[in-house]
Parts: sequence; structure tokens; C-alpha cells
Amino acid sequence: QIVVRESCMGGYVIMHTLVAPEKFGSKRSKGKVMKLEDLAEKISRETDIPLCGRDVERVVAALLKTSVFWHVVEHSEEPVPVVASTLRLLQEMGLVETAEDALVFTPNGRDFVAENGICVPMNHVCQRCLGRTVVNDAFDEALGLFKSVQEKRPKPLRIFDQAFVTPETTFARIALADARGDIRGKEIVVLGDDDLVALALAITRLPKTVTILEIDGRIISFQEEQARKLEIGNLRVKRHDLRKPLPEDIIGKFDVFFCDPPETVAAFDAFIGRGALSLKGPGSAGYFGITTAESSFSKWKALQESLIARGFVITDLIRRFNEYENWDYAEEMRAWEMAPIKIRPEENWYRSAMFRVELVEKTEISNDDLTDREIYNDQESSTV
Repeated sequence: QIVVRESCMGGYVIMHTLVAPEKFGSKRSKGKVMKLEDLAEKISRETDIPLCGRDVERVVAALLKTSVFWHVVEHSEEPVPVVASTLRLLQEMGLVETAEDALVFTPNGRDFVAENGICVPMNHVCQRCLGRTVVNDAFDEALGLFKSVQEKRPKPLRIFDQAFVTPETTFARIALADARGDIRGKEIVVLGDDDLVALALAITRLPKTVTILEIDGRIISFQEEQARKLEIGNLRVKRHDLRKPLPEDIIGKFDVFFCDPPETVAAFDAFIGRGALSLKGPGSAGYFGITTAESSFSKWKALQESLIARGFVITDLIRRFNEYENWDYAEEMRAWEMAPIKIRPEENWYRSAMFRVELVEKTEISNDDLTDREIYNDQESSTV
């Protein structure tokens, strides 16, 4: 059947109606037209992640933009298992194939794209701030010092699920918090700090105090050593496993917390609970990142419900704010197992949205010991 319709880029295109191939092969049958919702239902059953047709559309649109699996994850803003399952299904259906270590559409695949009216989203991001809404100009000197200091930082360890952001990202966080009045003269706590946010904050010498709670002794020692060398007096370090109850001298003592919580609902709820416990009261704020690579929008809903239950309101949510350096242990991650082509990423691909939350009411929050609970993995986890 020949169909004429308006294309997404203007003008008109002539195309064929696409029908579902027999038994997901490459040959066409006389069956019904494939629907994105039908594909989403199949992928959802396979991954145990709630999906809709729009999720599949985003993966297909990302593949129009890049042939590299890691960047399909980045641009689709879908969880790694969803992207891997979608691409595998499209390959089984003869719509996608591999060519010289790249993922590309077959002729049938291009028909599928046209039939469903799928287009590459246009990029209208500000090239000055890269969509972060802030720039680091005011911190150029501090950023330069931080870059030289952090070159000798400890390497990330898989056992602690560590990964760190770029130095520019660290200071973009500081710039955002400074723009919201959350830095100068404030008492700040950093809950887990492989990003060295505490050291970066202390280098600016703007906060009243900066306190770190961190399980990794290497990071504690590194930040202590650098603080001594730089004669920084407002940095306090404390080795602590955040699964254990917060120490009494931390509870209710801070204006602002920073953290990068694990993204299972249970772990997020626990870490945000620790953050809430550390704050002085209403008007205090928290900063953290959430990805789409390990959190579907269905999970985002649960995470936002957790924030509300903790007495927080979301004041800022900036997508693709945090850019992470690639892992040295990439081949050990679940994401590597799921990748259809086993090639290490050459460019950074893992990003997260930046949240600022503000406490509007105190709620009852437990300070229980969580060391005997498995809270770090779910069906969407991929970097563990």
C-alpha cells in the first residue's frame, strides 16, 4: 500500500505501509501494521520495566542520531535494559543490523521509522551553559586549582559503585547552589563524595563549613591531605557508611546537603532520608542527581513521591546537567553484558538530571541501620 503523508521535516514523502514480519524475521507478512505500543508491551514483559510506545519511539529516534549503543542510551533517556532489549528486538525483526561495529537501520527499518513518523529531536540547547542554566566564569580560578588537585584522586571502585563527574560539572553544581543562595556562609554536608564536591566547595572558601561523610578511606585521606596542603580550615571529614544511622552530631546541623544517591527506590529513599535528617529545618535545601540510564520515568514518579513524603518540594530539575567520566571497570558492569556490541565508549555518555529540593516541613524519619538490607540493585540497575 502506497501512503503519502507530510514528513516531520517539512514537505511530503511517499512510503509503504510496514507490516509485522513473520516470527520476527526479516521477511514481511500480510499481518497487521506494527505499533509502538505492541513493541513496548513485549519489551516491558522482557525487562519488567513499565513502558509505553513513547519509550520505544525515543530509542528509535536516538538511533537515527547515533549508531553507538552508549549514546543511544544517552540520547534516548531510557534505561540501559530498555535500550538493549529494544535494539535486540528490532534486530530480530530485521529492522536494525550491525555494520562495522555500528547499529544501523535496514531498508525495512527505515520504512518502520517513516511509518511511525519518528524524527530526531532538534537540539536547541544553549551552547554557552550547555543547558545547565549557569556558567562557571565566577569560579575560573578555583576550578583551575581543583583541576590540578583532582588529577591524583583515587580511581573509582566498583565495590562502592563509584563514578565521578567532570570537574566542570562539579563547579556547575556549585554555581547553581550559589545562585540559589545555598553556598555563602552556609553549613554544608556532603553525603558520599567520590566527586570531591566537598573539596571543591572548600577551595572556594565561601561556605562557613563543609563536612564529608564517606565510606571510602582513600577519598577521606585524599581530601584531608589536599585541605592541609591548601591550608583550608573549613573542611571536616568523617568516615561513615551511610547505611548505618547518622551520628548525632550530624542530625539537624546543616543548611544544605549534597549527595549522589543509588537509584533503586529503597536506596534513594534511605539516602534522601539521611539528607533530610541532616538539615536544620524548613528552608534548608538538598542537591542530587538522578539518571534516566538507570531510572525509568515510572521510577522517577516513585522517587518524587519519596521526596514529597520526606517533606521536600522540587524547586529545580535540570536534565543532562551532570556529566560522568567513563568507568575504568566498564567491562565488569551489567551494562556491558547487555550491550549489543562490546566496544568501550570513547566519549562520556552517562549523565544525570540535577535536582534541587527544599524542605517545607519536618516529617518523622527513621535513622535505622540498613546494613542488613539489599537496597542497591533492581531491574533497571546497569552500572553495578
